Amino acid sequence: MTTPPLRTGDPHQAQTPCPCCGSHAARIVATRDGKTRAPLTTVACQACGLGRTDPLPSPHALKEWYTTSYRQEYKAAFEPALRHVLRAGRIALDRWAWLQAQGWQPPAGAHRTATLDIGASSGEFVYLMKKLGFDALGLEPHEGYASYARGQLQLDVRNGSVQELPHLGAAKPWDLITLFHVFEHLSDPVASLQTIAGQMSDRGVLFIEVPNATRPCSPHSMFFKAHVLYFCANTLRQTLGAAGWDVLSQGSDTDGNLRVLARPSSQAGRTDPAANDHALIRAQQARRWGPYLIDELRSGRVLRKLGVRREEKRTAHRFNSGRDLLEDLYAGPSTPRSQAAA
Repeated sequence: MTTPPLRTGDPHQAQTPCPCCGSHAARIVATRDGKTRAPLTTVACQACGLGRTDPLPSPHALKEWYTTSYRQEYKAAFEPALRHVLRAGRIALDRWAWLQAQGWQPPAGAHRTATLDIGASSGEFVYLMKKLGFDALGLEPHEGYASYARGQLQLDVRNGSVQELPHLGAAKPWDLITLFHVFEHLSDPVASLQTIAGQMSDRGVLFIEVPNATRPCSPHSMFFKAHVLYFCANTLRQTLGAAGWDVLSQGSDTDGNLRVLARPSSQAGRTDPAANDHALIRAQQARRWGPYLIDELRSGRVLRKLGVRREEKRTAHRFNSGRDLLEDLYAGPSTPRSQAAA
């Protein structure tokens, strides 16, 4: 007798427990890798709503893949093209502007502000922090990108991930730690957050940015091997709470990327399973090719994206190196001034 195919919303007993609340009870979200169409089971926790790949890969397996293969398989590059450096540099400026808009100020004191970018990619945010006068360091698992940041941008970007954080040998705790499109790659988010909490200064904050897994997109573009966790605004807050963190500030729940500022709490970890509204299931059930393609054409997003890509290539072509490009980008009148203590 043929087993009927699984559909979004179907009950599922997961092979590995939810890394936020420990439940095995789940619902199917998707059954294929959106990029390769290979079999890949994505589920949403029935208890807390967190989305994840099932089974979750081990931290060791993830580390090996991100170190040697991730960029080549999904970016087709061992180190970044100049247009990608330009794009990442502009995004770094936008993230810094958002951080300032939330009222963050470097802690006052005798020491210089220490910042750490985990998953630093080719180092554009680390470069900006250094330009602003902070003691800036990066951690990047991919060998090629970390090597580019060290050699081409002359930054302190080391090979590694969250697991190596306690072994960095930093002279002082971190005042700002950033996780930009990294948190969704971690198979044990609560343990990772607890590791980070142990390395923060008394006034230190964590800035997380993740893709919003409920944003409008095609039915096949959200779920793929490179991401093992999928967050909506509620489950991001739930995971932080489970690890014993307080949310200080957050962006809009409906933005394409979710941004949160958080600080370790004096309270024990906590979750509120009653808050699960099955947003991930509802978002995937609502995705249809027809409405998506019509909206893409009517909104003009396709043409705007093409225009942006052409402009990036033209602009990047003016520079001989990523360092020259970032020096120019971060030297303009809109570049924020450092408020770090001398």
